[in-house]
Amino acid sequence: MRALRISGPSEVEVVQVPEPTPRAGEVLIRIAYAGVCATDRKSARRGSEVPRIPGHEMAGRLEDGTPVGIHSDLGCGTCRHCREGFDNRCPRRVAIGLDRDGGMAEWLVAPENHVLAVDGLELEVAALLEPLGCCLHASALLDVAEGWPAVVVGAGPMGILAMWALQAEGATVAVCETAEDRRSAAADLGADAVLDPGGDVAGLLGGAPLAAIVTAPGAQPLGWALERVETGARVHAFAGTPGGNMIDANVIHYRHLSLIGSTGSTMRDYRRAYELVMAGSVPLHRLPRKAASLEQAAASLRDPEAAPDMRTVIDMGR
Repeated sequence: MRALRISGPSEVEVVQVPEPTPRAGEVLIRIAYAGVCATDRKSARRGSEVPRIPGHEMAGRLEDGTPVGIHSDLGCGTCRHCREGFDNRCPRRVAIGLDRDGGMAEWLVAPENHVLAVDGLELEVAALLEPLGCCLHASALLDVAEGWPAVVVGAGPMGILAMWALQAEGATVAVCETAEDRRSAAADLGADAVLDPGGDVAGLLGGAPLAAIVTAPGAQPLGWALERVETGARVHAFAGTPGGNMIDANVIHYRHLSLIGSTGSTMRDYRRAYELVMAGSVPLHRLPRKAASLEQAAASLRDPEAAPDMRTVIDMGR
């Protein structure tokens, strides 16, 4: 089968590899679409200790034709975190596309209990359920109540998904973004308000935010949110930051803030993502994206300067 494979740093190529064979409890899936995200770009820049097929955002069909999406965070199933339903916190977690071969290939094997039938949903959109699930996981940790003012920092693809996740919880959401074109896109995609970092978020929302999700990396976006949310508010540090991130603990201490973080999602979040999309509560089909072939995706991942604004979705039929 054809697959995109990462070996050394920026060594990304389309290769022919054997079709995988399911083990007990696994199913074989013909991949139709696979998303390319920032994690895949970081993996391509770093390289891999062993040759790896990336791709943790994907959808396809079982051998009987059933359309499915695949949840990519696989826990051990026995630790405290897994027993509580938090596979993404498992110390022995295996991530499809990072720790085992992923969906940027014609075929994938995955545990049957991490495969969800997605009847009625276009497979190209179903490939985006995984990042939406991550944002729903973040919003759930903030325990947002109906009518809360909230802010998302960053209006890239994850920022838009975080905005929709908070709105699905009943929040009124402003999006803060430095780039004018992204602010405009956020407004078009349903933000209740948009602003640049110099704007008055409390004025736009009728009060300081009670919750924030920071999807932009670096010290400044997180610091901006910590300083502008309401006293006692909850802030989710969603973005990873290379080299770490220094913050002023006094801001958290004296303003009674809760600083929360998470990566990945649970099968509950993934299933809820599908349910919200099918109910029309999240317009996932509107997320800006572009289609690419395996070869085009490989060329983009090889380029360290490539960082497209739109989500790239590999169309395995191209």
